[in-house]
Amino acid sequence: MSFDTLCNPFSVLRHVHPRAAGRLAYVAGFGGGGNQTPTDTTVTNTSIPKEFMPLFERLMGRAEEQSKQAYQPYSGSRLASSDKFADIGTSQGMVRGIAGKGIEGIDPAQANAAGNMSKANQLGNYATGNFSEYGYNPTRQFTGAEVNKYMSPYMQSVVDYQKAGAIQDFDRQRGSRNTRAVQAGAFGGSRQGVQEGLAEEALTRQLGGIEATGRQAAYDSASKMFGEDRAAQFAREEAAAAERGRVQTGTEASRQFGAGQGLAAIEASQAAGAQLAGLGEKEREASIQNAQLLDTVGRSNMAEDQASKDIGYQDWLRQQGYPMEQLGFFSNMLQGLPVQNAGTTTATGSTYTNPMQQALGAGLGAVSLYKAFT
Repeated sequence: MSFDTLCNPFSVLRHVHPRAAGRLAYVAGFGGGGNQTPTDTTVTNTSIPKEFMPLFERLMGRAEEQSKQAYQPYSGSRLASSDKFADIGTSQGMVRGIAGKGIEGIDPAQANAAGNMSKANQLGNYATGNFSEYGYNPTRQFTGAEVNKYMSPYMQSVVDYQKAGAIQDFDRQRGSRNTRAVQAGAFGGSRQGVQEGLAEEALTRQLGGIEATGRQAAYDSASKMFGEDRAAQFAREEAAAAERGRVQTGTEASRQFGAGQGLAAIEASQAAGAQLAGLGEKEREASIQNAQLLDTVGRSNMAEDQASKDIGYQDWLRQQGYPMEQLGFFSNMLQGLPVQNAGTTTATGSTYTNPMQQALGAGLGAVSLYKAFT
């Protein structure tokens, strides 16, 4: 770089980093526009010794050469993509499947609950069976017809037989009575007639007693048989009534038992449906956890890849900025060199600055700004 270039601050600006040029021009006083009002200014002129001039020239040359370098975009990838990691893709697919699938067991549980509601409504309208009393037959009375039905058909024969025996006995006793009348000398007389009349009257009473006794005995026997028969019939009626009650009670108990079993089955079904839905929910939670674990593994691998890319980019930035760091180091060294004051003058008017000092300041500022922008 020539000395004229060093003395021309605009030439310096052309050789610094493009983004630093605008700010450097503003700092150096070349931006902002407008006329400045002349002020009283003390100007100090500083000169660079000849033995140090080659150092400054080489610095500016290197800075100019560096400023001519074309912009080099970063060719690597800056962002880690999740598409490269199968675990993340698998996790996302699992989540989509879980979201579209819903909870296993909900649909069967709902259908089961609807069916149970219908059954419960039916059981809620439970009506007892139709019970009816047993119709007992009317109580039989021991009437004449009943007497004739139960009286022995051989009763009259027995009575007639007993009467015949009594008459036969009467006839036999007549001979004895005649014999006694003959002996008494009363045969054929009134006394015999009285005795015969009394004997016939006794026979009549005997025959009547036989008839009455026979009929009474037959009646009593018939009455006893009727009572036994009626008691047997009543017992039969009672047994039939008890059996009918037993059958109706058993039938109703069976129906109520069936209703109770139906309610128990509904409760068990409800519990099974809730358990089914709960198992489906647990399965869904387990699937979500599995998807989250896969996503965590994928994100961890993705973070490692991103860290690797960030390290690569930072290394590239350091490599690109290394020449400017060297220039900065060289510039800092030159700023520490002793320079001589050529003199101090005080004047009223515009401010004038030594071109060399301005160029040097601009060049050093350019280096600093370049480092700041990289």
